[in-house]
Amino acid sequence: MSVLILVDPLPGDAEENRVARLVGAARGLPGPVALLVIDAEEGPRCQRLATLDGVSQLLRLAPAAPDQPPEPEALAEWLTARHAEHTAILAAASPFGAEIIPRVGGLLGITPLTGVVGIGPDHTFIRPTHAGAALARIRSRSALKLLTVQPWAFAPVATGTTPAPVRAVGALAGSGLSRSLGVTTIQRPPGQPELTGARIVVAGGAGLEKGRDFQPVEALAAALGGAVGASRGAVDAGLAPADRQIGQTGHVIAPELYIGLGISGAVQHLAGIKAAGCIVSINTDPGAPLSSVADLSLVADAREAVPALIRALQA
Repeated sequence: MSVLILVDPLPGDAEENRVARLVGAARGLPGPVALLVIDAEEGPRCQRLATLDGVSQLLRLAPAAPDQPPEPEALAEWLTARHAEHTAILAAASPFGAEIIPRVGGLLGITPLTGVVGIGPDHTFIRPTHAGAALARIRSRSALKLLTVQPWAFAPVATGTTPAPVRAVGALAGSGLSRSLGVTTIQRPPGQPELTGARIVVAGGAGLEKGRDFQPVEALAAALGGAVGASRGAVDAGLAPADRQIGQTGHVIAPELYIGLGISGAVQHLAGIKAAGCIVSINTDPGAPLSSVADLSLVADAREAVPALIRALQA
């Protein structure tokens, strides 16, 4: 019996790091680790993921239609029919994982544990609660554990040289209950890393709304080679697109360096950055909640501080 990791069907440029962290999380569960990759052919992607340390085998499941994400109903049925082969089925706490794992739980009558950030001994799991203001420790007595985990809360495994065996396990059959109408790829500026996998993230908040200008965020991110993020307030104000949102209802990130410009720091936003290595706040309000958790807090107008900081970096 193995721990089965569902790999998101639409790869991003941080996919290998994300899957490596999922494997790191799975090491805290009993049984060998297997990856389920939905791909029409065994190409470089499968071979690359199969070299992650700790992966015993990679199962390749062909989609019902080429270049289309799997029907969630069909995939949930497929997993349910084979659930006795696994001690746990887990996925990232992504839209894909949030769509599949609860469906499997509903079919099997098992309550999933979502947003897990820690796995302890004796079948215990840690997950945020109360909008990230507290952590709940939960013991599951279910024989099969169904989990969505926050990848960035776990250390990644290394990449080895010898790939694990890749085994084709058939193809999904269409259920007819839903169909994909298309996939839109979000375009990022050239050289800008993916938000969830970036080492450096510069985010802007509603405090920049007075100038209606997100340029300081983009300029500092470009100078540092980082990704651009935003608070919900900035997204609601139209300063940034929704795919940039960080927090409980957006992306959960764990960069080495996070810089918040004009972000007050609502508890929902703090829940998305608490795993960051170093937190920097630049805000005119010294009492902003983000300043209280920041490693470094600068009380200043971001529109004035950022150009000076960029000049210093260039010097």
